[in-house]
Amino acid sequence: MSDKKLDVEAFHRRVKRLLNAWKAEESSADSLLIIHGKTAPDIYTKTIAIHLWLFGYEFSDTVLLFTKDKLHITTYRKKAKILESLNSAKDGVELDITVVSKEPTPENKAAYEKIIGAMAGSGKRVGVIKGEKPSSNAVNEWNEVFAGSADKFDMQDVGPLVSDVLAVKEKAEIAQAKKAAMVGSVVMDEYFVDEMAGIFDEEKAVTNLQLAEKVEASLSAKAVAKQLNQKGADVDMVEWSSLPSVQSGGQFDVGLEAQSSRSRMFAGTVLCALNVRYLMYNASVARTFMIDPTPEQEKNYAFLLQLQRQIVGWLQPGTTMGAVYRKAAAYVQEHRPDLADHMVRDCGFVTGFEVHDGVNVLAADCSRVLAAGMVVVVRAGLQNLANAKASDARGQTYAYHIADTAVVTDAGAEVLTTCSCEPNDVSFFFNDDEPAAEAAPKREAGRAPATRTSAVLSSKFRSDEREEESNARQRREHQKELLERLQTEGMRRFAGSEGGDGSEAPTVRRFESYKRETALPSEARSGRIVVDERADTLVLPIYGMAVPFHIATVKSVSKSDEGEYVYLRLNLVSPGQGVGKKDALDDGAGSTFVRSLTFRSTDVARMAEIHHAITSLKRDQAKREAEKAQLADIVEQDRLVPVVGQRPQRLPDVFMRPLADGKRFPAALEIHSNGLRYMAAGRSGGTTVDILFNNVRHLFFQPCDRELLVLIHLHLKNPVMLGKKKTQDIQFYREASDAAFDETGNRRRRIRYGDEDEIEAEQDELRRRRQLNREFEAFAARIVEASNHQVELDKPFRNIAFTGVPARANVLLQPTVECLVHLSDTPFFVLTVADVELVHLERVQFGLKNFDMVFVFRDLKRTPVHVNTVPMKQLDDIKEWLDSVNLPFTEGPVNLNWTQIMKTVTRDPVGFYEDGGWSFLAHDSDAEDSGSEEEESEFSMSEDELVSSESDDDDGESDFAGESDDESEGDYDDDEESGEDWDELEAKAKAYDEKRSRPSPATSAPARKRVRR
Repeated sequence: MSDKKLDVEAFHRRVKRLLNAWKAEESSADSLLIIHGKTAPDIYTKTIAIHLWLFGYEFSDTVLLFTKDKLHITTYRKKAKILESLNSAKDGVELDITVVSKEPTPENKAAYEKIIGAMAGSGKRVGVIKGEKPSSNAVNEWNEVFAGSADKFDMQDVGPLVSDVLAVKEKAEIAQAKKAAMVGSVVMDEYFVDEMAGIFDEEKAVTNLQLAEKVEASLSAKAVAKQLNQKGADVDMVEWSSLPSVQSGGQFDVGLEAQSSRSRMFAGTVLCALNVRYLMYNASVARTFMIDPTPEQEKNYAFLLQLQRQIVGWLQPGTTMGAVYRKAAAYVQEHRPDLADHMVRDCGFVTGFEVHDGVNVLAADCSRVLAAGMVVVVRAGLQNLANAKASDARGQTYAYHIADTAVVTDAGAEVLTTCSCEPNDVSFFFNDDEPAAEAAPKREAGRAPATRTSAVLSSKFRSDEREEESNARQRREHQKELLERLQTEGMRRFAGSEGGDGSEAPTVRRFESYKRETALPSEARSGRIVVDERADTLVLPIYGMAVPFHIATVKSVSKSDEGEYVYLRLNLVSPGQGVGKKDALDDGAGSTFVRSLTFRSTDVARMAEIHHAITSLKRDQAKREAEKAQLADIVEQDRLVPVVGQRPQRLPDVFMRPLADGKRFPAALEIHSNGLRYMAAGRSGGTTVDILFNNVRHLFFQPCDRELLVLIHLHLKNPVMLGKKKTQDIQFYREASDAAFDETGNRRRRIRYGDEDEIEAEQDELRRRRQLNREFEAFAARIVEASNHQVELDKPFRNIAFTGVPARANVLLQPTVECLVHLSDTPFFVLTVADVELVHLERVQFGLKNFDMVFVFRDLKRTPVHVNTVPMKQLDDIKEWLDSVNLPFTEGPVNLNWTQIMKTVTRDPVGFYEDGGWSFLAHDSDAEDSGSEEEESEFSMSEDELVSSESDDDDGESDFAGESDDESEGDYDDDEESGEDWDELEAKAKAYDEKRSRPSPATSAPARKRVRR
């Protein structure tokens, strides 16, 4: 223990905080007495918390007495020697350290009587932490000495005072809480979810307690340890605050320290709660996972998630904790009164050394005030919910629980846990075919089959319309919330920003052709025009002096012949000519500029030679400037570390795009210690392309299903040079169809080639494609593993793809987990969803077949990306996708001038967001038009009222009847006589359908296993 070093500065700073908080309390104790004995290793009490907070270590068998001006410490000799270092502070709190021995002695009694005397000198009111009963030999000896004086003192509970002081964390403490939250998120995402899904997928007989014990041991798992090391956490500093809690099967305790039962896991609702401690600071996370949920369960979960987000938004400094809970209860009562009785009794608590602070709780009767620096576990839960559709008794009762760790800041609450709780990420579907199979016998004998054979839409029943309206209403509410969050975030992000003028300021350029006059070319002394290519300079004779002009100061040059003379005119760059940013010059008040110079000569050949030399020099200089601008954002990569002692993993015979050197040659892609290497052959002997893992932002694998290529695509953080071109996307591919396998022109085709051969050829091609997909996907997975998950694998979702024009051609755009991509052809298109702030849909109006999409980035200086000519029939699918990835979107009927809009935004971002931000785009969007529909739905009329109103209209003439009425009667009179009403047309259509329909056996899609939605 003697090697322990205490943080002297932190100790005195925190002791002063404790003393100031104690002195600020009215009717407080006259002294504080904290006695620590010996405790179990996994128990954290307020006494232990005080020791860890002050000293960084736990000093057992120690008595601490705080008076108004001194701290008295009584402990054993070795511990006293360590504590002596605390006296080295100049302006610190005065310490009085007394040593006692481990065996009972008269000296020990005298030391304890000294502590009692100091207590009596401060006053009779002594503050202690009630409810804690320390025990050890030293504590027993203290109790014996203190028993004779106990009647002289009035013991008061200072547990709430200690809780309040420990609740507000310093920056270093918040950093440890963030790491604890990160550890809990990694374990939940990288271990628990896969383990749980595997249990249900493979139908393993595992109990809740067994899974909880596996999660407890997951910190030693290789994959989890890699993730934690990669994110800067030391696994040795991680411990569980309590055993992980896993609950399923109808018996739920909605708490973070609930016990896991020994019953077998049930595929219904699964609750998981993790309490992780990193360097003594706790963080908690709880998630609910739904297996084959019903629509009602999904609806309840979506509401609970919305409630938890509202609670996070209410965590503001100065707000009482009871007010937060009361707001939550009122929110439930207003939006879902049927769930009010199922709500848990609190919305969270302050955490730190203790998992659950029993004083600072977000409960109705708590009057404590939130303050910046508090780390709070924010939770929302519903319990004792009934599922009437469940056939198994274990699924008839369920509960939901969502908890995150957040830190209260001056700008609001910041959530520290990062594992997703979106419905799509916590819902699993293993039995998608069962509803269809159960519904098949219930089909009526005379009903038409599922295939639609007429123009009458079978899905437009009132129930379906209500479901569509419900989905649209939920989407509108979610979009409204996203836009409000975007507005709040924008105000916070640009607080204190002064903005700009919307454009990049021109850079003043200064040129120095020669450092001294002696460096001028010798030809310049003869009074002739000299073009010095070495210095990129023109040396012009002016009044007998050689004056150098850098080629960058020459705007243009022209030559004209007039009689026997040749005129050479040089136009120079000067302020006020509307030149570009690269030609900007210093236009200070004391500067004088020459706009043009004209030289006359009779030597035609000489002037022609000078004109050609100046033109060539200007062209070469412009070329060099363009190359320099192209390389401006090129970042030099680290060196690739080759694999030593073994052969690197290789993917042979792949091609690379873009080409490194003219021609296309197959080569192998190799995995090395810190990156990839591709040895590309070429005319100049070959090119080696190294790609480091730390420069890869996205890794995509696209199978060759309905594609000509199977490929691995790398989207880089910083562009690299391939040959003489800059690129940020590199792709390695192999063609799925190879001419070597084409048997349509060989002898076999000429002798026999029938249907069987065509079927066999198709099967061979399918096998080749599957083999290619497996090979490339396995290699991509090995890349992820070699990078220690620094790079994650992403795969396009073709089933939700849509077409559009991002560049020149109409291509298929496929969403992935993190991006929107087109990888099949060049130019590649990779758009990271996390970089996008808002999506605006243009030309959305009735009658048009296409609309446009505009992606506005969070970096407002980036030019928005346009995707044009998107089919209007895919509008709803695109809205659903944007809403599912939490991207706010708006829509409008016309195209906007985005260049001018972005200039306005970047000129004054603070004023832009104060004036409503992007709300001006939401006039016709889903997020804004919900009010009109609700207003229209308020009016209702019964059929009797409708008939009576129609009869009234027929009996009486309109006040506005005139010539137009007569004309309309003449135009439509024949149609009214010969037309049929709607009921007759619907009856004919139904009869026609029944006549043409043929009964067919019910078919159902094959079961999908482990589909995470």
